[in-house]
Amino acid sequence: MGNQLCISSDSHVVEPAEFFEPLQELFGDKAPRMVTVDPARGPQLDLGNGQLGIGLSGFFMQNVDFTTPEAAKLRRLGYDLARPGCYDVQERLKDQDLDGINAEVIYPSVIFNVYQIENLDIVKATFSLYNDWVADYCKEAPGRLFPLASLQLFDLDEAIQEMERSKKLGHVGASIAATAPPDRLYSDPYYDKFWEAAQDMHMPLHWHIFTGATPNHGLPFRQAGSALSFAGIMFTVADIIQSGVCERFPGLRFVVTEFETGWVGIMLKRLDWAYIRGGGERVFGLPLLPSEYWKRNFRVTFEDDPLGIMTREFIGTSTMMWGSDYPHGDSIFPHSQQVLSEILSDCTPEERYEMTVKNVVELYNLPFELEGPSQASVNSIPTPAVKTWRNAMPSRAMMAPATPGS
Repeated sequence: MGNQLCISSDSHVVEPAEFFEPLQELFGDKAPRMVTVDPARGPQLDLGNGQLGIGLSGFFMQNVDFTTPEAAKLRRLGYDLARPGCYDVQERLKDQDLDGINAEVIYPSVIFNVYQIENLDIVKATFSLYNDWVADYCKEAPGRLFPLASLQLFDLDEAIQEMERSKKLGHVGASIAATAPPDRLYSDPYYDKFWEAAQDMHMPLHWHIFTGATPNHGLPFRQAGSALSFAGIMFTVADIIQSGVCERFPGLRFVVTEFETGWVGIMLKRLDWAYIRGGGERVFGLPLLPSEYWKRNFRVTFEDDPLGIMTREFIGTSTMMWGSDYPHGDSIFPHSQQVLSEILSDCTPEERYEMTVKNVVELYNLPFELEGPSQASVNSIPTPAVKTWRNAMPSRAMMAPATPGS
């Protein structure tokens, strides 16, 4: 690829079933573990508290047409669906090359729902085990894989210690629950020493879809789960901004991951409207508009969100980071460059450079030399067209703004 760069800000490992075995030795039946309760759904994570996590098979079902009967059969296969690159780092690097990608920021998969376990000792042990495991995985490909730690926030002193330990292991940031416990929202001053520590360590904090402290991101209906999950994270963002967290910690960075981006513009417009109409700094005690805090303190990832791209001038291309979501069912692997060429076709070279290279390198201080917009013109190895669930979605042309007389 020469000096050209394309970096996924949102990619994943998928924890193997044996990952959980040390936890079972420590906590017995209360430990999280992989089970198959419904063969039609395939393996799921048993949280050890009577709850089941999201199904495993979807983590491997990239390029699958979910509208077909065959898709239902695939769910039964579980780990047998995994690409070799999910566990063999050298095979993963081949997949990066196939997709025109130089590096990936790495999130977990199976442990997403561990934030909903009430036993704090189990949560701590699970996250500590994961932080070690994924650091070892990424060390096999220095300069290509950059891990994020997972942290609990019920014991802040231990959370800060684990964040510091994880940074020494090579983690470039940390994930926390996307929605806070309802009895202790992120606006609570209780969290201030953690925000301060993250700011001082230059550790961005991440809210990934499906990681809420309560099921369904705090939303009342399961049907809204993934389709409207951004409604839950909108509250988290608004709570952080309006409570003054961003004002008190100007160097703190939050990353909103895999909720796409089309909702951000209307959220910011409404927050700005409420701030101005409600009396501004005199009433809220905040000198900046909510949209200004967003542009300073927040980043948001997208995969193939043309509606979000249309709002880029308002929400700021400096806040947007592209990710492939490899190897999940929502992933655009191995067609990332084709998809980027389509959804960014109206963007300037500078805008594409920001969203696929510059923002992610600067946020995580990745070891790449930034040279300018010409770096963002990356071509992947040609791949054949594949029918997936995206073929059933409206085309980008159908999402274009209406013109007079149309």
